[in-house]
Amino acid sequence: MYMEAIFRTQVFGKATGRANNYRIPSVITTKHGTIVACADERFFSAADFPNRIDKVVRRSEDGGKTWQEQIVAVEEVGESKNHGSLAIDPALLYDEEQDKIFMLYSHTPTNIGIITAKRGTGFTSAGDRIVTVNGKKGHIDSSGKVFAGKTATTYTVDERGDVFEGGKKVGNMYIKNCPVCEFETFFLYICESTDDGKTWSKPVCLNTQVKEKWMSFLGTCPGIGIKLKHGKYAGRLVFPVYYNSQGMFIVPILSLSACVIYSDDGGKTWKRGKSPNDGRKKHGIKLSSRFVADWNNITESQVIELPDGTLRMFMRNHSLKRLISMAESKDGGVTWQNYRHNEYLPQPICQVSVLNADYNGKQVTLVCNAADKQKRVNGLVRLSYDYGETFVSSMPVKQPGEDNGFVYSCMTQAKNGDIVLLYEGSTMHETIESIVFPISVLENYKNGKTE
Repeated sequence: MYMEAIFRTQVFGKATGRANNYRIPSVITTKHGTIVACADERFFSAADFPNRIDKVVRRSEDGGKTWQEQIVAVEEVGESKNHGSLAIDPALLYDEEQDKIFMLYSHTPTNIGIITAKRGTGFTSAGDRIVTVNGKKGHIDSSGKVFAGKTATTYTVDERGDVFEGGKKVGNMYIKNCPVCEFETFFLYICESTDDGKTWSKPVCLNTQVKEKWMSFLGTCPGIGIKLKHGKYAGRLVFPVYYNSQGMFIVPILSLSACVIYSDDGGKTWKRGKSPNDGRKKHGIKLSSRFVADWNNITESQVIELPDGTLRMFMRNHSLKRLISMAESKDGGVTWQNYRHNEYLPQPICQVSVLNADYNGKQVTLVCNAADKQKRVNGLVRLSYDYGETFVSSMPVKQPGEDNGFVYSCMTQAKNGDIVLLYEGSTMHETIESIVFPISVLENYKNGKTE
């Protein structure tokens, strides 16, 4: 019964795309029943950087059984591994009231990653984009005119980042071999779709709203965001993100903390909340997200809402316990309390996906991750009746005899109640696969079979 009840297909891969490597699935369902999936299309390797990474989308109108032709939602630039820009790590959020899909992702210029990124927002206090002009600090005004210091130059930059001098293109500011180069940091971008994922708006940078000057890295937590339905903060849009406060030193330091960004005006403006690392105690010492030691790092996280409006965060972390950690927020993600590790959720320091779903007239929670303390293997999806505190059953994502590799994943509930789970099934990162299954199969799965 188990095998017959699960439908399997490939969603992203070379056969239907333009690259050899695909990573970081995100998937949501709209009120029209359309399932919209997004991923990184990684052109020159599976690596985060250096690379060129675009955002691609596929849609399903039959509950995840078949998928339409791939759509390029965000296009970056670059013709080789060492000369490309990134749009990395998607997270989708669907707002049913607006009938709008939001896509959050991070952008960087050539060869910039968490360790190599510089501190700063990438913008001046006046809101102009910071650049280097032939190695000197400069900026671009709202018309695209380039300044070196306060002196106007002969360069201009268009919306794609292409740089012109005297009407002739001389490069792209996202690529290092250009006379005008983008500031070397992380930029958090958001774009929207109002037609079920068929077309996407021009991306808008959120750095001036949610990034501090002392942050170097600011990135999405891969998976999904949510819209709150209950309590005082009902209607709030919430995306988990994480950041690094240290930047580049002689010896690179990672000081990573998760939090959420949130919007109370339908996505027009965004604010950033505090981290569970702010104020929690370790060995009697009060921590701060401005500086935490490696084993206190909390990174890629997902959030669900409890019936009273409380948020619960599930966090990838660097603790030697090798367990997913959890915390709660009573104020819509502004502050967090009760940080702890869940003994039922082993993890090898890897992303976790979490979803609240409707089942038999009640709400249940599904959690999926690589359930191993050492390696990215053993993908399990678990079922909880108490919002992820404990679990009544768990089921392997892959079939017996398959390669046991398992990395990132994301889930959504189709209109008919089935769960559509997208996942990376190999550390080669060549494809993103999916399974579609009824929750009853997961509920009844015991000892390798359904009962």
